[in-house]
Amino acid sequence: MASEMIRDLGQMRAFLGVVQHGSLGRAAQELHVTQSALTRIIRRLEDQLGVPLFDRHASGMALTPYGAALEPYASLLVAESANAVREIEALRGLSKGIVRVGSVASAIENMLPAAVEKLLTQWPGLHVNIVEGLDEELSTWLEKGEIDLAISFSMPETDDLIKISESGWQDGCHIVAAKTHPLRSKARLELSDLAGAKWVLPPRKMGPREEWHQMFLKNGYPPPEVAVETRSVGAIRSLVRRAGFLSWLPDLLLVDQGGEDSIEALGVANTDSLRHFAVYRRRFGLLSQPAAKLLEELRTTVRELRPCDRRQQDLGS
Repeated sequence: MASEMIRDLGQMRAFLGVVQHGSLGRAAQELHVTQSALTRIIRRLEDQLGVPLFDRHASGMALTPYGAALEPYASLLVAESANAVREIEALRGLSKGIVRVGSVASAIENMLPAAVEKLLTQWPGLHVNIVEGLDEELSTWLEKGEIDLAISFSMPETDDLIKISESGWQDGCHIVAAKTHPLRSKARLELSDLAGAKWVLPPRKMGPREEWHQMFLKNGYPPPEVAVETRSVGAIRSLVRRAGFLSWLPDLLLVDQGGEDSIEALGVANTDSLRHFAVYRRRFGLLSQPAAKLLEELRTTVRELRPCDRRQQDLGS
């Protein structure tokens, strides 16, 4: 019966191995089993569930809709199992633990380093793994158990994810351009003045892109065409700085710059927005001790950064 199937983590690891590598041969090599043995494991799992998990093609294996539905839960089961082992090893003194945190770029560049520094000062044996992503990526990684905490702005709470801490620390988003951009010659800019500008932004359905999109609609203008789409904050900043592009970036990604090619808010009327940082976790399951310690340090760091917070509020008023 399907209700009895998830008793063997080995099946889940085998399933995820095939998902990752796209073929039985490569997955078997990575898992150190024979291809025939891996085939039997996958078939047994499909028999237990009563549905096909993969479509077999000459070029490899592709998930069926049933397999796609199973994949995030399999990832979470394997990840939580690894978390449990790490917790036990830490209690036995065999390791000091690991915390995996995903974050938007502005928090990585500003809030997160101070919290990690304080954490490792108090717990020098901990290992911290940081990955950068946009809201949708962070949500997926958190649901799958690939990260323990996510720092973001506007991730919706779901059946699987819950907001556990929201700070008063604000971050303002603006239309940005290089300091030498020709548009700066105009004293007061309106959105209509940006007609014909080149834009570089994250892909569609990503949080910042949708916020930018809604900003134009709110002001009664159709969103312009976007010339370049990229998830890379570095690529966005480089194109703005050196190639005359406009973009939509937060204050915290504009700090500590200098020189003629620096990036600054363009000062377009009625376009600025304010957001609050928040920390998210999975709704169910235990928060590991290292993750709980990092959360504590994040809260402390935010309290200490409140003077900056007040400055940003004053600038936005």
